[in-house]
Amino acid sequence: MEGTFAERLAAVRERIAKAALQAGRSVDSVTLIGVSKTVPAARVKEAVAAGLLELGENRVQEAREKIPAVGPGPRWHLVGHLQGNKAG
Repeated sequence: MEGTFAERLAAVRERIAKAALQAGRSVDSVTLIGVSKTVPAARVKEAVAAGLLELGENRVQEAREKIPAVGPGPRWHLVGHLQGNKAG
């Protein structure tokens, strides 16, 4: 998939809208979460600037560094399983 991040994001959102319509669902009932695993904070900021405001991380350690570096705006989700040794 080529183009700017904003163009690629728009294409994904269009595919989601078509799929939701075919399934008889509202587009608003679908949440697109961009998983930023191993992606540098600078690149994640590009995604946020393009309008991707739901982000996911699967490593708490990486999220602790990345969330403040990205700054305010996005809503973060923990994706996958939380290891017991990382809680607490």
